[in-house]
Amino acid sequence: MTPTPPESSVLHLPIAVVGHTNTGKTSLLRTLTRNRNFGEVQASPGTTRHDEGVRIDLSPLGQLLLYDTPGIEDSMALLDYIDRLIESDHRIEGPERIRRFLDSAEARGRFEQEARVLTQLMQSEAAPYVIDVRDPVLAKYKDELRILSWCGKPLLPVLNFLQHQPTRIADWEAALADLGLHVQAHFDTVAPALDGEIQLYQKLSLLLNQRYRFLLERLSTQL
Repeated sequence: MTPTPPESSVLHLPIAVVGHTNTGKTSLLRTLTRNRNFGEVQASPGTTRHDEGVRIDLSPLGQLLLYDTPGIEDSMALLDYIDRLIESDHRIEGPERIRRFLDSAEARGRFEQEARVLTQLMQSEAAPYVIDVRDPVLAKYKDELRILSWCGKPLLPVLNFLQHQPTRIADWEAALADLGLHVQAHFDTVAPALDGEIQLYQKLSLLLNQRYRFLLERLSTQL
């Protein structure tokens, strides 16, 4: 049954796909959009250097806007920089920290790539955070998640490359729970499960308010 739209008019739901370099963000979007030519995928890190978006029409409810973002490369240095930037007033938290950073000179210099990621996330309603579960849980990933959390937008960890061995799935699940990220999605971009997309959208809908859930419910009925 098609969900009943809310009383408001057409909705636009912007979602930013974020994560470290070379974790499969573009591949995830290729799967979700059914477009093998979306973006550029290479084995080398840092292939996506700018934000790229695609619209999924969900008439009459609205549109889902998916944005591919550059990989975060130097989260540890960025975290130190933001801490120094606001060290005179430790009461500044959350989005205000990110706004201070985006207004700084380094956001247009050394950390320009990270600034593009954070700008897009600040303009989105939520973000899947794509993880390569073959990697160990390093401090730089925890720093990434800390910085991304300051944007004040819900994050959905997406555990990728599940079929490749060896993996560290249990380590990642435990680390994410310790960070308060208890809602997680398993989605292998190389060999996705038959209901993988539905499961991902259902998990994402749990993080959104009711007015946006209608869009993802509509999308799930079309898969």
